[in-house]
Amino acid sequence: MLIVGSKALKFHYPNYPRTVRDIDVIGFSKDVEFLSNLLSPKEIVSGDNTIILKGISYKTDVFDTENVEILLADNSVSLKMYLDYDKDSIFASKEVLLSLKKSHINFPIKFKKHIHDFCFLMDCLDGQDVLEHITKINFQETESRFGKLKTPSLNKSVDQFFGQSKEYVKSYFVHDDIHRVMAHYEKPLFEKIIIEKTFALCDKKLWTILPFEHKCQCVLEEAYVISLERKILPMIFGGGKGYTSDEAFDWALMRICTTLCSGWFRDFATKNYFTIKKLYNKNYVEKFLTAYENGNITRQ
Repeated sequence: MLIVGSKALKFHYPNYPRTVRDIDVIGFSKDVEFLSNLLSPKEIVSGDNTIILKGISYKTDVFDTENVEILLADNSVSLKMYLDYDKDSIFASKEVLLSLKKSHINFPIKFKKHIHDFCFLMDCLDGQDVLEHITKINFQETESRFGKLKTPSLNKSVDQFFGQSKEYVKSYFVHDDIHRVMAHYEKPLFEKIIIEKTFALCDKKLWTILPFEHKCQCVLEEAYVISLERKILPMIFGGGKGYTSDEAFDWALMRICTTLCSGWFRDFATKNYFTIKKLYNKNYVEKFLTAYENGNITRQ
């Protein structure tokens, strides 16, 4: 049995700003029976590969919350590997905590909480996931439970790429025109990494040679465009749901880190999430609207 989640995080970092509301445990079916007898929960709820003990009647020094959730390792390769790695401890090691966070971070579930933990652990462990082989297995097992992460394929022409979302997203301006208006420099930074202008696919080698600041700005430009296209412009021109510029941007950056992008671009955005946030221009909507009022961009 191994305690993970916020309880284990607070064990290693007592000053970490997180309140432990529930305790997460990796264990076997026999551990569920042991904890049930020890803690006398008012209710036991079975979930997908999980058992939740609710309304703990007899709390202990360690199990001191209202609920305890057990992640069942009986049929999980990765969870058994975590248990074996930390076989001499009741609290998960920092390495296991990072691996767990990394294997879940691209799923848009409680992203706001998890991205803080992920980036904090990445900083503490110098960005090194020493359990990468287990992380990959846990990611695959997570996909088998929650469903495969579906991200748009860039391996198609620009027309085909944007055509696939016409049914879901109403366009008020040409996508590349918005990119041009939101560019940090004379041209949008994505133009430095595309293979050819008529194709949506980008080149990892071209991305690799970009300066770090340009990589952050490239993610920012993409987030500005997504927030404008998906949230702000439908609100202004289509009478859609209201969003502040901050809400729209946070949503767009979350989507880049989860289901809208993939591969090395998503990995960079996720690992450098808070650095990118620090470079965020709060006036990006005003910048776009000024360009529109001045005739530098027109509706299609």
